[in-house]
Formats: sequence, C-alpha cells, structure tokens
Amino acid sequence: MKHKATYIITILLIVMLCLFSGCKSSNSSFKNGTEINSTPKVLFLNYTIEKDINGNRTIQFINKKVVEAKLKKQTILPIDQGVEGDLILSELNKRSKIVKQQLIKNPLARTIEFVDDSKNFKTEVIKTDKAQFSIRLQLQNSTKYITISNFAKNTPLIKIPIH
Repeated sequence: MKHKATYIITILLIVMLCLFSGCKSSNSSFKNGTEINSTPKVLFLNYTIEKDINGNRTIQFINKKVVEAKLKKQTILPIDQGVEGDLILSELNKRSKIVKQQLIKNPLARTIEFVDDSKNFKTEVIKTDKAQFSIRLQLQNSTKYITISNFAKNTPLIKIPIH
C-alpha cells in the first residue's frame, strides 16, 4: 500500500513537471542569446518648437508615453517630399545608426479649413513662431533614441533616449 502511494505521487510529480515545462512567457523570447520583445508598442511624443527673430528653431521635449498597442495603417511621409521648414524624425539604435526616418510637416505652419461668407470651403496656412506638436509612431524593438532635425540642414535639434 505504501509502495502504491509513492508510485502515484511520483506519477503526479512527473505530470506536473511536464505541464509546467510547456509554459513560457508570452512577452518575450530569446533568439541568438538576445531578448526580443514581441509585444508591439506605440510611442507618443510631445514637443514645443519655437523660432527666434533670426529664424533659428529650438525644440523642447515635453513628455513621452509608451503603450502596448499596434497602430493601424499609418501614412509615413517620405523624406524626399520635404520642403524648407519641415522636420525629419529619426529612430536610432544603441550605436546611433538610423533604424527608420520619417518626415514631419512644418509644425509652425498650420493649415486650417473654413467656410467663408459665400459658403465656400477655403484653406489657409497660419504661420506662428511657437507651437506644440505631437508624434505617434510604431516603436521598433531596436530604437534607443529619437532625434528631430531640420529638413534643409539635417542637423539634429533634439535627441531623447527611449527606455
């Protein structure tokens, strides 16, 4: 009888070990010894941009938020469609190599639509010297830094780390 109880306990332990050995974390996996996060993330960035009397622009970082989500189809403007005043957002890896780039239309020039007195739709560009702007992007696993540069000069105005 004592032998039968030991046998049942041994069988239960083997079954439990088999069940638990099949479990794994759903958030990450390992490939070539490097941890890869498989959960898609969306990065929200908020900035202010200001132009001084000499035409030089400065950008101040306000905040960032990373959420687990996947963006629906996103229209990314190609860099070659840029004009003077636009910005280039660059995602950089830990060695500061470009992972991905996209164009940001000039945040100091806002296009508004309105209905005039004769009930026709009109568009007008309003230029300001200071504005807030937000960026939303699908975060790449290798992205460690975000830089924003002037389009014409392609000189970084700001660089922030992503943790």
